[in-house]
Amino acid sequence: MKPLHCLLLLTAFACQSKKNTDHDQADAYRDLLIDRVIWKKSDVANPPGSPTNVHGFTMTNTSELYSYHQIEVRFDYFDSTYHKIGSSNRILPQAIGPRAALPVRDIQDGPVMPAARSATVTVVKAESDRAVLPE
Repeated sequence: MKPLHCLLLLTAFACQSKKNTDHDQADAYRDLLIDRVIWKKSDVANPPGSPTNVHGFTMTNTSELYSYHQIEVRFDYFDSTYHKIGSSNRILPQAIGPRAALPVRDIQDGPVMPAARSATVTVVKAESDRAVLPE
């Protein structure tokens, strides 16, 4: 009976998950969540006769350890059949701390493509700093 008890105990310890070290590394694509995305065509023509893309969204940093700055995002544009017809990259001037939300409003992104019917926003990369935790 005692060997069976030891075997069960060893099995229980063997099944315990190891500490996940993936979250100990900064990863902007994983940590920065984009939601509440708004894409519209500007009313003001720039240049005349050509409306511009205007984007807004909220970015949430889900990391408890890292803050991010120099955040590069990509705007992808799609036609009515959801085929990608264009994209562009922008670097956000704002920084975002750990476990914080950042509203990003009114980013101008060049002239609207006449066939564009929808747009998405994706995090490409960002620079990170390990946050100083209070003791």
